[in-house]
Amino acid sequence: MIGEAFKAKRNALGLTQAELAEKLCVGQSMIGQIEAGLKMPSVPLVKLAAELFSCTTDELICGTKSA
Repeated sequence: MIGEAFKAKRNALGLTQAELAEKLCVGQSMIGQIEAGLKMPSVPLVKLAAELFSCTTDELICGTKSA
């Protein structure tokens, strides 16, 4: 589910995997693996991504907004 959220949020911002990877200071392959469900991002990476995507960590992890 987190991979789907990453992909949806990335696409909503009009970013490529490489552009997102650069903004998050990780490799493009890491973003691809997260989106494919092959890797789980670290907690600090989820926090940074949530800030970039202007959403909560819950939205990325659970697919829902927190109250």
